[in-house]
Amino acid sequence: MSGPFHTPDLSRRAFARTNRQTVEQRVALLREFFPQGVHGIGELCCGDCSRQHAAYTSQLGVKRYRSLDLEPAIVAANQERGIECVQGDVTRPEMLRPFLELEVLFYGPPLSVECDAHRSLSFREVVPPFSEVAGLLFGKLGYDGTLVCIAPNTTTVGDARWLYTQVREVRPEVGLRLIHHSFSTVTGSDEPTEPRRKYVELWLSTRLEDAWEVRESQPPPQG
Repeated sequence: MSGPFHTPDLSRRAFARTNRQTVEQRVALLREFFPQGVHGIGELCCGDCSRQHAAYTSQLGVKRYRSLDLEPAIVAANQERGIECVQGDVTRPEMLRPFLELEVLFYGPPLSVECDAHRSLSFREVVPPFSEVAGLLFGKLGYDGTLVCIAPNTTTVGDARWLYTQVREVRPEVGLRLIHHSFSTVTGSDEPTEPRRKYVELWLSTRLEDAWEVRESQPPPQG
């Protein structure tokens, strides 16, 4: 691995909470790509995943939602909300094996130095690296499904090509269905903010088309 884990400052209220607009965009993409429905979704390096859990179970009818995080306090908080959540290292095969039965996995490590957007990390600075987690899942563990790498908003097509090449070296049938630019006008605490690109999501899959589609999702007009 390229460096130590970056873990969040748990004293910050807004830490690692995905905003509602981004979650709604993911719901729409899951409906489009899986018209027959998704039964199981996993969240790796989940943070506060209460919004995702609520949206996927109520809007998509997901029957199994399982999450993982390195921080015991985060795991305990999710468990208190009734979310299936386990504590562990995302780079350890034994921690990922229980997730292999789920059709879609989201990998969303902290993307800023203090996990509050004070300084965004570049694609190659994020640890554990996207290439390590994707390579472990699709390679050693033989995952047959869709992995969504939630990457920094500075991620480029060159970064996507590099990750794609790394993963295809261990699993040639993995394709890149979508490079998704997620835009939002609210923070994780629902406070209005200037329109901004929140994430760049790379949808890698053994089951979806290797389309290399580039798409932007804009939030609905406010008011």
